[in-house]
Amino acid sequence: MTAHREIERKFLVLDNRWRAQVVGEPVVMRAGYVSRRKEASIRVRFEGEDAILTLKGQAIDPEGRERPEFNIPIPADQGAAILESGMVDGGVIRKTRYRVQVGASLFEVDEFEHPRAGLVLAEIELPSSDADFDRPAWLGEEVTADSHYSNAVIAGEA
Repeated sequence: MTAHREIERKFLVLDNRWRAQVVGEPVVMRAGYVSRRKEASIRVRFEGEDAILTLKGQAIDPEGRERPEFNIPIPADQGAAILESGMVDGGVIRKTRYRVQVGASLFEVDEFEHPRAGLVLAEIELPSSDADFDRPAWLGEEVTADSHYSNAVIAGEA
C-alpha cells in the first residue's frame, strides 16, 4: 500500500501535438467508484491488468491541488468482481492514459472513451502545489478545481 499526499494539477488539452512527445506504451484504464462523496472517494481502477483500490480525501488547499491519497493493490479478480457487483456508484469510466515527456516534466494525458468520448485531459503530479513545470503549447485551461472534470463526477455520467 502506498500512502501519500497527492499534489496534482489538471488541464484541458487543446490539440494533438502532445502525441509527438509520448513515451512508452499507452495504458487502457477502467474505473468505478464505490463512494463518490465530496469528503472522500473510494475507487477501483484497472491500469491494464493491475487492480488498485484508491481512497482519496477532500482537497486541503483552495486551488484543489493537494489531497490525501492511499493506493492499495488488490487481486484482479476482486477488482473485477467489485466493478461488476452493482456496488459501483455511477458507471465505469474507460480511458487510455499516455505518458508525455515535456522537458523535465512528465504529464499523464487521458483520452476518454466512456462516458465523455473525446475528452482529453492532462495531469501532472508535482512535489509542491506551487512547483514550476514546463508548459507545452498544447496545454489549455487549468481545470484542477473544476469538479466537472473530476473522475468521480465523470463516473456519475456513465
